Amino acid sequence: MSGESDNGHVDPSIASLISTFRFMMHRKLRRKAHGQYKRHSSRRYIFSAVVIALFMSLIGIGAQKLELATSWVELLLVVALVLFMVYVVVKVSMLIRWCFYWLVLATLILFAMNHGSLFRTITSAPTEDRITLGAKIVLIVLALLEGCTLGLVALKRIAYPRIVLRAKWLNSTWWWRIREAPLPMSLTQNYKSVVFSYLSWDPDEYRLSRSTVTYVGEFDEDGQPHGLGEWTDHTFTGEAIQGIWEHGIPIGPFKSQEYGTGNAFSSIRIGYCKNSMDKDDSTVFYAARDTNGPSYGAAAVECSVSGKFFHHLPYVRILGKGTLRSELEKAAKDDMEPRMNPLNYPLSYLSTFTESLQSRPSIRGSFRGLTPRNAPLSKSVVVRYTDRGIFIPGYIRSRKTSDPNEVRIRRVCPPSHGVEGQHLVAPIFGTQEVSESSQHPTPTLVLPDSNISAASSESDVEFDTGVKRLSITESVDQESSRRARSDKHKKGRSEQPGLVVDGWRQVLDIGGNSSSAVQASRAGYEALVFIHGYNCPLTYGIARLGQLLALGEFPPYIKPFVFSWPSSTTMGYFTAKSVGCSDSVANDLLQFIEDLHDSGFQRVHILAHSMGARIVLSAFRKGCFEGTFAERETTNLEPSFISTSGSDSNLRGKSFIRHTNSQTRYAGLHDGDSLTGEQPGRIQLASFTLLNPDADLSVFLEEDYWTLTRYCSHVTLYADAHDGALFWSEVLGRQQSLGRHPRTLVYTPTGEVLDVDVIDTTSLDVNIHSIRHNFFNLNRMLVDDLYDVIVLGRRAREREGRLSSRWTFSPDGVANGEVYTFLCAPSYVVNK
Repeated sequence: MSGESDNGHVDPSIASLISTFRFMMHRKLRRKAHGQYKRHSSRRYIFSAVVIALFMSLIGIGAQKLELATSWVELLLVVALVLFMVYVVVKVSMLIRWCFYWLVLATLILFAMNHGSLFRTITSAPTEDRITLGAKIVLIVLALLEGCTLGLVALKRIAYPRIVLRAKWLNSTWWWRIREAPLPMSLTQNYKSVVFSYLSWDPDEYRLSRSTVTYVGEFDEDGQPHGLGEWTDHTFTGEAIQGIWEHGIPIGPFKSQEYGTGNAFSSIRIGYCKNSMDKDDSTVFYAARDTNGPSYGAAAVECSVSGKFFHHLPYVRILGKGTLRSELEKAAKDDMEPRMNPLNYPLSYLSTFTESLQSRPSIRGSFRGLTPRNAPLSKSVVVRYTDRGIFIPGYIRSRKTSDPNEVRIRRVCPPSHGVEGQHLVAPIFGTQEVSESSQHPTPTLVLPDSNISAASSESDVEFDTGVKRLSITESVDQESSRRARSDKHKKGRSEQPGLVVDGWRQVLDIGGNSSSAVQASRAGYEALVFIHGYNCPLTYGIARLGQLLALGEFPPYIKPFVFSWPSSTTMGYFTAKSVGCSDSVANDLLQFIEDLHDSGFQRVHILAHSMGARIVLSAFRKGCFEGTFAERETTNLEPSFISTSGSDSNLRGKSFIRHTNSQTRYAGLHDGDSLTGEQPGRIQLASFTLLNPDADLSVFLEEDYWTLTRYCSHVTLYADAHDGALFWSEVLGRQQSLGRHPRTLVYTPTGEVLDVDVIDTTSLDVNIHSIRHNFFNLNRMLVDDLYDVIVLGRRAREREGRLSSRWTFSPDGVANGEVYTFLCAPSYVVNK
């Protein structure tokens, strides 16, 4: 029994965890009820054919003397009824194999009773009457067995899970024979723990056995799991779940794995901006914008990530009610409360997980508080050259005194692991070589040779592609001062191996609950905005983005959002196109981007799928983002950009876009500074990715491309020549679709080579349905490629381990551009 402490809180005990135990049992039963995805093989088609043949034989289809209809109308009704019954029987037999087994058994019995035939013509002979009566009895027994089987399955898969979750009359302690279990010695002393055992079915030994359940973590005042916690059920399909709980229920973010099967799941949180009148989980034909304006909220989505994938996942759970901008503005005008950014509401949910980890002891090593003193150091550092200067994914510049043209990397490790604290200096421009020292073996770093002074960067220069090995050493004085800094650094930080970048610090997902834009910018948050296509409700868009983030393991400083617009239904294609491209939807999207900037985000990635690409390109074409996104300051394109010849050097020239102001180019980023250099108050469009875009090809080449590249230097387009959805879009719209013609997306009508990474996905055939329109979040090659685009900022020419360039040719046979394809074999190719 649970008791109360002095402060009135209930002490954690078995009784206080009963409701949590029932919820976790419900999760287990729901996974079993919904089932797993299975491969569609030839055996399934053979099985379906056998079921259809047996069923049609039993109901007498094809019997010459059986009068089923006397007119054409009755015949059509009978045929429709039979087809419906066949469909139901096949579907049920696929899910419940015992229904098929009863069908086969009844068929064999009838064949035996009637000497090789299913039915006999009724005669006046007494023996024949008995045989016919026996056949009727077999059919009646078959119907009863089928009904009982369906009833038992419905009880097991539908009724029993609901009873376990909701029935108040169920005595859980008696039903599962729950009793106390001894506490293991390995449990942490930092948190309270509850351990008990219960009876469960063992599928290996086909008997009931006793299993142990352990919970370690935080509790609420009622003694239920609340906050950070770890639940472990040692049954074969039980869960080992680690993450955030709320009053006895795991709400995520969390990571989970079945104890015996290894099937893994991940729950993450996603913010959203919704401006449609539709329900969260459905769409309507007459799509309409919400007259009250957009609303902001957050959701938790659970996805399968490893092992078997389940039919009911991804599962989306809306957290709380969205906040309308109109309500906040009205409250500010009436002086009811101070004006606040509406994005603070979803941001408070998106940062809950890491905030709960701050200043908390570890749970058996599973969780550690993320603070600047004990955050794990990176084992690899990616240094990126961008149009705006040096960029290190996952890091933010911490001081202005460091040279913006230089990256200094230190290796930190325990003394037993080798020499600690030596520097790897990566000069970008205007640096000189340092004399070698023989005191210690020094690490080296291979970088392109660029002996160019900083002053000459303002003029036109040729980029040397040679490679030079830089030997990095230090003088004795430098070594002494360096060791003093290192010792001082150690006192404030636990010893752990990794890499430290001087003048930069890792982006820690902390302080996200603050409404201050300065703190958010210091944390280095980046927003990922997903704009879904038509016939896509809010929960569906969240589920698609959640599956991508779960499989890709995107870093926590990238905050995901879904922009949900009125997308109509399957038959409302033209309605969705009209409403989505309206000025009101464009203004809502603009307001959302501005709110992101006001919340402290200085970099945003846009991911547009299908008709979502048409929506955002239309907004760019209307000039909605003028003054919102930071513009790229570039010189006029060089003659080598013009596709007058197919030489390799001319084509490579498109990758270099030079800024007119070198100070802006190497300004870097400091805590609290604007990322856009000379354009304060604007947000940077870090990447723009089009996934099977449903947009007009000619309009993109003539208008959208030039507008888009004013703001973004990293545009990626994934196209599929066999996209079935875009095929019908071309038929209905009588225009070539942007996402269906990858070979034509290398040059503009005037001859300039497009500065767009065009990825042809036509050859991919894994985790792709027959329409080939929506697979970006399941195909492993595409997920990893999107990670490189969004997180690492790598262009297609840098992803040589995954992509292969393919030359395209103009009508006169001259090479004029590159289209990239994936380096992968078709799924049907196997070793002999």
